[in-house]
Amino acid sequence: MKKTLPLVLMLGIAPSLLLPGCGIPKEQWEQKLRENEGLQNQVKNLEQQKAQLEQQILDLKKEKEELQRVIDALKGETGKLGSEKMDLIARMAKMKTTLEDLERAKAAADKRNKAFRDLLAKFKQMVDSGKLQVEVRNGLMLVKLPDNILFDPGKTDLKKEGQEAIAQVTGILNGIEGRKFQVAGHTDNKPVGKNSKFKSNWELSTERSLVVLDLMVKSGMDPRRLSAAGYADVLPLGNNETDDGRKQNRRIEIVLVPNIEDLPTIDDKAQ
Repeated sequence: MKKTLPLVLMLGIAPSLLLPGCGIPKEQWEQKLRENEGLQNQVKNLEQQKAQLEQQILDLKKEKEELQRVIDALKGETGKLGSEKMDLIARMAKMKTTLEDLERAKAAADKRNKAFRDLLAKFKQMVDSGKLQVEVRNGLMLVKLPDNILFDPGKTDLKKEGQEAIAQVTGILNGIEGRKFQVAGHTDNKPVGKNSKFKSNWELSTERSLVVLDLMVKSGMDPRRLSAAGYADVLPLGNNETDDGRKQNRRIEIVLVPNIEDLPTIDDKAQ
C-alpha cells in the first residue's frame, strides 16, 4: 500500500509560527501555536479516517479471497454440499456489495482530503499571516475570518483591512470551479447596544454576512454561487462566559457547499 506523508509536513509551517522572540507578542505567539495544533489535529483525523477505510477494504479483500477458495473447492460437489455452496455464494455476493461501498467511501475520502489540501495550499499565505483559518467542521470545509479584522464592535461597515482580506479570499475561491459558498455571520452572546440600529444579534449577524457577500460580488464572484445566513450566537466555538471565548465566536465563515455527488444517496441513508 502506498504510504501517505503526514499532511502536516506537506503544509509546511510558517517561520512566524516557529520563531518566538522575533517581535511577536506572547499572546499572539500562543494563539498561533493553538491554531497550528488545531490544524494538525484536523489533518490527523482525515488521515485516520482514510486509513480505517483502507484497512476495512484490505480485510474484506482477504475474506473474499478465502471464500473464493472455498467456493472453488466446492465446485463439482453435489448433494449434501449444495446448500453450503449456495450460502457461500450468497455471502460472496453480499461481500462484493459491501466492498464496492467501501471503495466508494474511500474514493470520497480521498477526494475530500485532496480538496482540503488544495484549499490549505491556496490560503497558506493568509493563514500564516493570521488573517484567516481553514477548517473542516461537521464534514464541511470552511474559511473562518475573525470579526476584529472585518468590523468594529456592533458595526457592519467593513474596515479597510477587512475589505482587502475579503477581496483576496474571493479571488482564491473564484478559482475553485463547480463550488457554491455560504457566507455565515456569527456573534457572541452579548446583546446589541441600546443605540444600535439592530434589534438583535440575529439582525447584526445577518447584515454582516450580506455586507461580505456584496463585496464578494463586487470583487468578481458570480452571485449565483453565493448565499448568506446569520446565526447570531447559537453556534459558538468558544465559551461565551470568557473574553477569549467571545472573541472566537465573533466571526464570518465562508462555507464550501457540498456538491450533490458528495452527499449520501437515498440508499446510503437507508442503510
